[in-house]
Order: sequence, then structure tokens, then C-alpha cells
Amino acid sequence: MSMPEPRRRSARRNMMAGLIRYDRIQTTESRARAIRGEVEKLIDTAVKGRQAARQHLYSVVSDEDKAQQILAFARRGRYSLDKRVDSNEERADLGKPPLTDQGRKFLENKYKGRHDELLRIISNEDEAERALEAAYESMVIELRARRHILSALPDELVVKKMFEELAPRYEGRPGGYTRITKLGKRKGDAADMAQIALV
Repeated sequence: MSMPEPRRRSARRNMMAGLIRYDRIQTTESRARAIRGEVEKLIDTAVKGRQAARQHLYSVVSDEDKAQQILAFARRGRYSLDKRVDSNEERADLGKPPLTDQGRKFLENKYKGRHDELLRIISNEDEAERALEAAYESMVIELRARRHILSALPDELVVKKMFEELAPRYEGRPGGYTRITKLGKRKGDAADMAQIALV
């Protein structure tokens, strides 16, 4: 790709994002070969990040269904079984505005509902607390992988697709996520054309 470095970097990012978004793109053979290695590394990072996060959670919660329920619960926000509504004096010390009786009742009902929901998934309070903490830690592990990919490919929709669609699809596959197919010469300048596609 004979162009200035910033423009080349931008073109590579756009081609990689297009490949992940649409599963295939047509470009020149040299450009397809140029982005192939980077795309495979990014997909590998997503697969390994997702696997590491799941393994961490499954080390605490052995039942896969319960682990998925705990993870969905954790994604809705930070919570602890001993969480309670602070008094207005405690809120003033923390610099928070006071709560009305209606606001206090709303928060108490919300915390009680989350408490009951968590204990429906795992009935033992100590096990539920450990499982919830492991779910938060697994979210951090996955977030670290997402941020690494975002530094190379700053498109959140593409990164979301990598973790939600591509990582499960390629789990257990040791690489070789892309395929380059030659398409012949382009009309006009006779450049060798190719299609790069996700397998």
C-alpha cells in the first residue's frame, strides 16, 4: 500500500472494520494480504479474552446455566448482598442530597428485589456473593480484551460483533479465521483482485 503512513493506517482500519462488519470484502490481493494477519490477531484476542473470562467465572460457578444468569445479573450494575440505603445523615457526609420517604422506599424495594433475584439463582448467600464477585472479575477480563481491540480498531459496533458473534463461532479453532480467494485482474489497471472473507 504505497501511500503516506496516516492514510495507510486509516485505509487498513477501514478495510478491517468492513471485513468484520460484512464478513467479506473485495480489494486488491496485496491489500488483502496486508490486513489478513492483523484481523486474525484481533479475532484471536477476542476469542481468548472471552474464553479467559468464561473460565474465570466457571472456576467459581460450575453450572453453566447459573453462570450465565449470574453474568446477566452482574451486567445490570454493581450490587452486593449487604447493600443498604444510607440514612440522610450518612448521605450528607458523602455529599449526596437527602432522600424523600418515597425515594427511600423505592431504593429499598429495588435492593430487596435484586437480593431476592440473586438468591433465586444461587440460594446460599456466601456462594452467591462469591459468584457475583467472579462475574464482575470476568467482565473486567473481557473488558481488557475489548479495550485492546478498540486501540487497534476504534469501532465499537465492530468490537461488539467480534465478542458476540465471532468469538463464539471461532471458539476452539486454533486460527485460520480468514480466507483469500483470487478474483482475477481488475479492468482498467490490471491489478490482481481478491476477496478476503471470514471462514
